[in-house]
Amino acid sequence: MSASLHFNSLTPLPPGPAGRPGRSRRPRLGVALSSGGAKGLAHIGVIQVLEENGVEVDMVAGTSMGAYVGGLWASGLGGPELADLAATVSEPRHLWSLVDPAFPPRRGFVNGAKILARLRRSLGDRTFSDLEKPFLCVATELNGYVRSVIDEGDVASAILASLAIPGVVSPVEREGIEYIDGGVCEPLPVSALRERGAVDRIIAVNVLPTPAQVRRHRLAREEISPWRRPLAWLNRQLNLFARDNLLDILRGAAMGAQMRLVERSARRADIVIDAVSPVPRWHDYNNHRAYIALGRAAATARLPEIRSLLGISNHPEVNPELEACIAS
Repeated sequence: MSASLHFNSLTPLPPGPAGRPGRSRRPRLGVALSSGGAKGLAHIGVIQVLEENGVEVDMVAGTSMGAYVGGLWASGLGGPELADLAATVSEPRHLWSLVDPAFPPRRGFVNGAKILARLRRSLGDRTFSDLEKPFLCVATELNGYVRSVIDEGDVASAILASLAIPGVVSPVEREGIEYIDGGVCEPLPVSALRERGAVDRIIAVNVLPTPAQVRRHRLAREEISPWRRPLAWLNRQLNLFARDNLLDILRGAAMGAQMRLVERSARRADIVIDAVSPVPRWHDYNNHRAYIALGRAAATARLPEIRSLLGISNHPEVNPELEACIAS
């Protein structure tokens, strides 16, 4: 691990023009992005709103899908570029192209080599020191199931380690240590930011629903009747990849535990943006536009609080040079 970064947020700025006194530096802002599978695409919508409204972010922490999005964001990709990338996995055949079956599937159904190759197409061989923003990637060490905050070395392999869903993706070995999904220990990485001591304010973005929300959604969903929808019913009986298949159950069980951990982490954030869909699916990447729109709506609703937290005026400041130009 690299040494913690420390900044003095109260260091005064130098005096302004015409002898105007300096003012305190703006609070340094950290953003924590939660796990959540395809739901994590909502992070992109939140990022777009922050960028469009001039909210400067000084450090990013991410877990699982939040690490995927956060790592690419920290590398310099903006909201529009992240949305374009999301669109490239919008069909089932695109998702299948990332699957390299493990045989025998002793430690997971997928090896993860194709996911790593996709990450490298975006990140190359960047290390954490090459990123434009400091980035903390949360994974779980398989030995002892302890949290690990990765911030050194190769970025792509660190993100893959954070994504290694137990039972689905084989554990990822990195520098002699085996890792699994960071959501096992910290699905919303607020503590990773707090402990680093490099930020003054934290915005947490959570895409995981509560257990009660998932339960209500399931109860409200119409039960499939073999008489009313015979083909759909038959598909569920014979298709290994139909809704509520083994992978859905494995991932759902993992997310069930994460939902409960999120509530505790959220209490340590200054603002929590809940971009939540109760749909209990984790691999519906074809709905990327809906998830991004959900993230945009959730972030826009919290903009007044974000501006207040950071001391940003809710009204645009007048640019004296622009005003003079218009007057002339």
